[in-house]
Amino acid sequence: MIFPGNVSWPSSVVTVKVPAHPDFVASIRAMSRSVAVLADLALEDAEELQMAVDESAILLLPLVDDAGSAESRMLTATFEVEEGCVGIVMSAPCRPGSAVDRTGMPWMMLTAIDAEVSVSSQGGEAAIKVTRRREDISS
Repeated sequence: MIFPGNVSWPSSVVTVKVPAHPDFVASIRAMSRSVAVLADLALEDAEELQMAVDESAILLLPLVDDAGSAESRMLTATFEVEEGCVGIVMSAPCRPGSAVDRTGMPWMMLTAIDAEVSVSSQGGEAAIKVTRRREDISS
């Protein structure tokens, strides 16, 4: 039996790919809750990670390049999981010249959820990273 604070596995990376459509974001939300529990985060942290998934999707989905094939229009969530910490990188292929809107309400919500938010854009793909740590774990 595994008790909180006694993780029996090494730091792990889990990747989930779903069609870049709002109907599939719920599966990433569910995974974020699962990895938060595995990382021994508080219930509040798990809920905030789910909100971060929603806000990240709201920011990324309008940028998706519809010109490619269905296989190329995927929303990817990569979870970096370790005891007391979960990092989520959500990414999607974007139209040329598009950028994540850092002026609207979704961005404000995302940065209110967690101060450790970063955006990157490379090779036609935009990515948003959010990191959530248990309060008693130092960065």
